[in-house]
Amino acid sequence: MPQPKLTSTVAIVAYILVFAALTAVVWFEVIDGIGREYVVYPAAVTVLLVGIAVVGSIVGRKLSHNAVSLASAAYARGFDYTPEVRAPGLPGLLFRAGTRVTVTSLIDATSSETPFLAGSLTGQYAMETSTPRMLAASFVAIPLARTVPNIVLLGTGFGILKRAGLGLDGRQRLGLEGDFDKSFALHVPAGYERDALEIFTPNLMQLLLDTTAGCDVELVDDWMFVYSGLGKYNKPEALDGLVAVTEHSRATIERQTSRYRDDRSARAASHTISPDEHAARVGRVAAAGSRVKTRDTLFQRVITIGSSLLLVGALAYVFVVQILPSL
Repeated sequence: MPQPKLTSTVAIVAYILVFAALTAVVWFEVIDGIGREYVVYPAAVTVLLVGIAVVGSIVGRKLSHNAVSLASAAYARGFDYTPEVRAPGLPGLLFRAGTRVTVTSLIDATSSETPFLAGSLTGQYAMETSTPRMLAASFVAIPLARTVPNIVLLGTGFGILKRAGLGLDGRQRLGLEGDFDKSFALHVPAGYERDALEIFTPNLMQLLLDTTAGCDVELVDDWMFVYSGLGKYNKPEALDGLVAVTEHSRATIERQTSRYRDDRSARAASHTISPDEHAARVGRVAAAGSRVKTRDTLFQRVITIGSSLLLVGALAYVFVVQILPSL
């Protein structure tokens, strides 16, 4: 099986030496032009650049070593490992709302007894707003037995989806029983509130509270996504923990989703003619429940309004102070 390439120590040392030599040559040429008394300045810059090169090489080597270890651990369990996948096409919010989305260190265990995908992702988000951003995160994707409505469970605090600028319409928020409202904010498409409560029963909520604290959770199509901070699953020991948690959670998640059926889609299917099309539509979710609605976050709206007011104020100042007196 293919393994990630590990940069050798010899190659790193050679790179540093060549970089230092070229930098020194360039700076000595500069020194001849400005005088030897200023040698301390280019020398300091040279040392700084070489230091950056050394640190970068060490970090790169460590990352490569971690990738090799993770790949070896994945292969030992019978999983597939892919160093990089561009535009993976998964239906989760972080995949469909971003641009230039790339997944790295992808663990594919979908053919195992405990199926899942896990890895790191980077992407550009909120590009159409005044506060665009680059985001890096970790994710786990667990396949479901049935297609379910798009339900998003936001953890407390400044979670990954909020960092991406993916605000959710407050009118889609559904209150939870007990103390779960203090730990999660459940968002569901209008009209699917009862469906969400049928899936997110107290036992499933307690399971998610125990296993995904601080993460954002999304159910969409026939997948469940768990989003968390970058680097959570890029070490072999983290893979062992991930397998254990997935095995522990699998029975409850399957029990709550495998019996789901969207009556709206089933009613629409009753008007079809083809038996094959009827069977296919019964297993779907109607369009109204397939995606939650997103909007700009409050921070983005404040920045946009503030920028507009600042621009209008600047134009008014120029007109009143500079142009009007000259007329």
